[in-house]
Amino acid sequence: MTETTLHDQPLTFTSEQTQQIDRCLLRLADHTGSPLVMIADVSGRLVLYRGRLSEAQSTGLSALAAGGFAAGLGIGHFLGLRDQNSFSSQLLEGNLANLYIMAIGPELLLITAFTQQTTLGMVRLFAEQAQQELLIIAEEASEAREKMLAETSLLPEEGFGEELNRQLDELFDGGFE
Repeated sequence: MTETTLHDQPLTFTSEQTQQIDRCLLRLADHTGSPLVMIADVSGRLVLYRGRLSEAQSTGLSALAAGGFAAGLGIGHFLGLRDQNSFSSQLLEGNLANLYIMAIGPELLLITAFTQQTTLGMVRLFAEQAQQELLIIAEEASEAREKMLAETSLLPEEGFGEELNRQLDELFDGGFE
């Protein structure tokens, strides 16, 4: 998957997949006592969230988290860590709350906010379980996208034949004088 495709053709999920993601996020929030859990793509587009923020705030947070995650990957590359899994998660610690960001394959991020009442070990454990479940859903969506792109690339654009004939006619009607 190229970088351009990630941004031009983001993953889309069926209603059933969206419900599966929602249930997974709810379980993660319940197990960790997290006031906010969300899925974003690596370009910062909010996919789905559960929590106490408004949609606008969640959209902003997903963009910031994706940017911070990308910066962490850039730091890894700078240090010579070229493996995609070198920095597969990030922890931002605060006085009142923490943010744990984890990659779900190459395209998605799982973002979990948690308070000091929850241990990092508990968040990591349940986030890894959620990651495995979400990775299966993301792979299904990726396969569906690839299939759709392959099917549409085989079809000529509407009007392609007529346009080709018109251009050929212009080329040969102009003559060789």
